[in-house]
Amino acid sequence: MATIRTRVLAGLLGVFSTAVFAATPVTLYKSPTCSCCEAYISYLKHNGFDVSAINRDDMQPIKQQMGVTPGLGSCHTAKVGRYTIEGHVPVAAIKKLLASKADVVGLSAPGMPLNSPGMGEEKPGTLAIYTMSKDQRTGVLFGRF
Repeated sequence: MATIRTRVLAGLLGVFSTAVFAATPVTLYKSPTCSCCEAYISYLKHNGFDVSAINRDDMQPIKQQMGVTPGLGSCHTAKVGRYTIEGHVPVAAIKKLLASKADVVGLSAPGMPLNSPGMGEEKPGTLAIYTMSKDQRTGVLFGRF
């Protein structure tokens, strides 16, 4: 009797843990020749995201379509849930955004900052991450990660 109960509980745990711990899907658009984008993809996968990378020769239409604020662009653009993630945004910032359910377009790590994920040694607390809003205001700091 205990064996059956154990098997049923193990089966239920497997079903529920798969649903609870399923990787967050990410669609990431990038240049086919960008090596830092590949490093960022590895970083996201290592942190539990399920990344689908799409190579594009012309990124500007993607950035416009996904609402990237002019001046906050970077080398790749991703969609995580309903949010646009521009550049080398740390996982901590993405998770904070997803948990907050903020009414914004998304987040950006403008340019290609050397201390960001996929761009060399990370220095926590030094990377400025900006909010991208529907009205495309610039300079709205989401936080330092």
